[in-house]
Amino acid sequence: MKQLLIAILFLVPTMAGFAQREQIGENVTFHDTTWYDRGFDFYIGGGMFFGGKKSALYYNGSSHNECGLDYLFDNKFRKDEILAAVNEIYQHVSLEDEIGFREEDLNWNPQYNLSACVSLGVRYKIRDNWGVSLSYTFSRLTSINKLLLTYTSVSGNNYIAPELTLSGKEDRSMIDLSVSYLFSGAHRVVKPFLEVGAQFNYARVKKFDAVLLDEHNNPQLTLTLLDPYGGAGYVPGVDMQTYDEIYGGGGFGFSFATGLKIVVNKYVSLDPTFYGCMSRLNLPVYDLNSKSLEKPFTFNYGVMLRVVMNDFFFHNR
Repeated sequence: MKQLLIAILFLVPTMAGFAQREQIGENVTFHDTTWYDRGFDFYIGGGMFFGGKKSALYYNGSSHNECGLDYLFDNKFRKDEILAAVNEIYQHVSLEDEIGFREEDLNWNPQYNLSACVSLGVRYKIRDNWGVSLSYTFSRLTSINKLLLTYTSVSGNNYIAPELTLSGKEDRSMIDLSVSYLFSGAHRVVKPFLEVGAQFNYARVKKFDAVLLDEHNNPQLTLTLLDPYGGAGYVPGVDMQTYDEIYGGGGFGFSFATGLKIVVNKYVSLDPTFYGCMSRLNLPVYDLNSKSLEKPFTFNYGVMLRVVMNDFFFHNR
């Protein structure tokens, strides 16, 4: 992402200077048909992406989800490991205590952290201002949720509850096939555009960990909520077979993009773009209202800057 921004910052003054030489040195004026003659436009872009809250529920730790805290607390050895770590950090919790969590204490209004995205695309101009676009966008999303563990102390004392952090990481790829329209006659330099299309997406959960924190928010124990044993319960000291289980998968949706084509010259434009999509991801989440496991549609959006190379960039006309 850093390299992309450096490239964009380098391109802008270079292309702007080239445009000035065209207009002053050669006295060349823009020809509007540049933007609606048939041919291919290519672009590379980058910006920020905001994931929808509904799919972020996948990382709240609910025992109803595909991956939840029950994976740890229903396993005697993992539960004892957590209790032992808690006992090391919080002296008031005894090894004889019963430790666990409550579903109502989970975060039922989670969200993804702000993430960067990169995008590549091609647009074929069919006729006049109409075109067909194919684009690929990638973003790595993260989600962090916290909860307090419950424990029943044999001494009857009640102190600070142990804190657990749930940390998820997700790679998301989106391929959009869109019909686009460019308002080429709106202005000589600034030309609005609109894209509407269908989306294929692929989400893969890369990491989902439960991290036990001490009173100073330092991690003391990290356990994965992704099952590497293919359904077999964890047993310490046993050489267990592990599997590269894929959590996530393919989905679909609908997308749109709108923005402004800022003409640098007849070869290159800069397109600040707003991108949005209604996506059904292959991440089943438990809905507290309907009391069911669903794959809901969720709204996602992003803002980015595209550097577009017009068909004239590749052909001398």
